[in-house]
Amino acid sequence: MNRSIKRPIELAGFSSRLARAEKQEADLSVTGKRYDTVLDDIDDQHAALVSHVGSLENQRAALDKVIDRMTARSNGGPNDGGDSSHGSIGDGDVGQVITSTTEGTDGE
Repeated sequence: MNRSIKRPIELAGFSSRLARAEKQEADLSVTGKRYDTVLDDIDDQHAALVSHVGSLENQRAALDKVIDRMTARSNGGPNDGGDSSHGSIGDGDVGQVITSTTEGTDGE
């Protein structure tokens, strides 16, 4: 089938449009390659983070064990539930009482 183009002036503008479309296609190809590179880098970084999180979880578990061992037994201090020999809570006197007497001023 043979078609004839009735308006050749309209076709003259298509040359610049075709060049623009080809440039966009090249730009999209470059952008696509950059996009793939970035996604590959993200995948690599994610893999590194996964292994790093695993080691951090192991470190946290080890620290939890150390803290549990430290808090599980009494260190013999006053806060272990027993009576304290120092402090202000209790029925006994706290502190030192100083008294003074004066002699001979009143005639006593």
